Amino acid sequence: MSLYSRAETQAQSIKVLNTTEKASVKKYESDGTLVAHDGNTNATAGAEGNAAIQSRVIFIDVAEATLAENKERGLTAPGWWQYTSYTDASGATRHKCQHLAAFKSAPANAADGDDDIAADVASAITVGVLAAVTVAAGTAVTFDAASVSSTDSGTLVYTWQRQKTANGRWANVTASLDGGIYDTTSVAGELTIGAGDVTVALDGYEFRVKVTNTVGGEEVVSNDAALTVTP
Repeated sequence: MSLYSRAETQAQSIKVLNTTEKASVKKYESDGTLVAHDGNTNATAGAEGNAAIQSRVIFIDVAEATLAENKERGLTAPGWWQYTSYTDASGATRHKCQHLAAFKSAPANAADGDDDIAADVASAITVGVLAAVTVAAGTAVTFDAASVSSTDSGTLVYTWQRQKTANGRWANVTASLDGGIYDTTSVAGELTIGAGDVTVALDGYEFRVKVTNTVGGEEVVSNDAALTVTP
């Protein structure tokens, strides 16, 4: 995606922050490809459903810069940004933004790949109470976030997390976590553990879900739901 793909004209120019340099917007081009943050990847899945800590260049227009959904991410002014999201050691989503180029009057942002991160319009996501589950060993377990709703037409994006011990570290649920016992793909909004994988070793684990959407909605985190496994 090129910085010149918007409604700018060749006569327009931008001022690079903290410098006196001016150049045509065509100088700053990016194809929007996800890249590893600081040259490294991280086994902990990042925010927005990314598989690692990742960065991308995105465009924020004047209207988008006023939205709480974007301000929450640190995207607070019009122009081009390098945006990074990741999950920290506590399981919280963190955002890192660098304002690459400022526009005095940024043209309206056309719908494109930016929109899965930067919101175009205000929206609200709500998450109902995630119920605790008590089962006997050898019984399948399902945590259900079906009560999640959104005020826009975007697709909801779920990031499940589990905690082994009270006040322990939250880890994003992946296909390989804990030996690959979790299924988050069969039904949207559900986390399932098959009967053969439910043992007393899982007793006391807690689970929660972080929810965003594909139109840049502000992330919402559910309550913690405990799993009790009896012999």
